[in-house]
Amino acid sequence: MKTLQLLLVGLLALVPVVAAQASEEFGSLTPQEVSAKLKQKNVYVFDNNDKDVFKAGHVPHAKWLHPSEYDAKELPADKTATLIFYCHNEH
Repeated sequence: MKTLQLLLVGLLALVPVVAAQASEEFGSLTPQEVSAKLKQKNVYVFDNNDKDVFKAGHVPHAKWLHPSEYDAKELPADKTATLIFYCHNEH
C-alpha cells in the first residue's frame, strides 16, 4: 500500500485530477483524496494522457481513454459511479 501511495503522490503531484459524481460538481482532488476514493467501491479512474505516457506509467487500475475519441459505452453504466479523469497538464 505504501508503494501505491508513493506512486499516486509522485504521479499526481503535478497532474490535475477531476472527479464527478451525479450529485457533485467537477473539481480538483489532491493525491491524498484520490487515494482515499480509490479505497471506495464504484470508483473509476480514467487516464487521458497520450497513449505512450499511459504505457510508461499510470494510476493503478486506470483505464486509458483518448480525450476526444471515446463514447459513453466506455464509461460505467452506473450513473451514480464516481469518475476520476486525469491527464498531464503543464499549466
